[in-house]
Amino acid sequence: MSDVAAMQAAGDLVVDQRNRRVKLHLYDSGRIGEMDAIMRRLAEETDATKLIVYGKKKDVPLWLSLGYRQEGTIDGFFRGENAQMLSCFLTEERAVSAAPQVAEDILQLSLAKAGQGEVKPLPPGYILRAATPADADELARLYRLVFATYPTPMDDPDYVRKTMSESTYYVVAEYDGRIACAASAEVTERFGSAELTDCATHPDHVGKGLLQPLFAALEEKMEEMGIYYLYTLTRAQSPGMNVTAAKHGYKYRGRLINNCTIFSGYEDMNIWVKPLRPTFE
Repeated sequence: MSDVAAMQAAGDLVVDQRNRRVKLHLYDSGRIGEMDAIMRRLAEETDATKLIVYGKKKDVPLWLSLGYRQEGTIDGFFRGENAQMLSCFLTEERAVSAAPQVAEDILQLSLAKAGQGEVKPLPPGYILRAATPADADELARLYRLVFATYPTPMDDPDYVRKTMSESTYYVVAEYDGRIACAASAEVTERFGSAELTDCATHPDHVGKGLLQPLFAALEEKMEEMGIYYLYTLTRAQSPGMNVTAAKHGYKYRGRLINNCTIFSGYEDMNIWVKPLRPTFE
């Protein structure tokens, strides 16, 4: 197996054709120029237009010299060590945000609501529980209803079941025997961090404050598992999740431009982090 194939098999180097990007999670600092060339070659072969590196702080100047820009930081991503989010855009179109002022207005609204306030319980009639593989079909229908497009095939029940069997923990709010809201924690055990993601609320239950209790349940589960570094990526042009993250004590750490295809097309994603233990550079 070649070095590149081995890195892909380990998940250190990811070709994400659905979102036309190539991501590098782990690398040898002495091979940065070589890794950049490999990523560009893979991008050309797969028609990718964005390269993403989860970089170490000491390597940032070299990555910048190769045409990357720093879009943010995920605190504690590597077992307490910060990941510097470095991106290289291969087309001008991919590099330009569609609605930067809308995103900035929503960010300021969210920051104004930031805090560590007490998490409200679910409204009467709602039940919070862990999801199981038996929920996969209903979860897939929910994601299909809420999102016209999504970075991963969450509208496929088999894919949902696969994620459950690997490293993703789901919780749901149920009303009258049906799933009203769902969220998950996608755990990367070897890095000791988790992304809170796959948040979806059925249109009939929007505005009921369902996500904050789900976030709290996921955080409690992560602490039980010894996963102390949490982050979430939220649609920069949608206030709901940004406000939820800010209210729940997450800190804003940057914006990933045209990061993935979600809802209606490529969108900017805000980085929010919540380390449950101290981090280091």
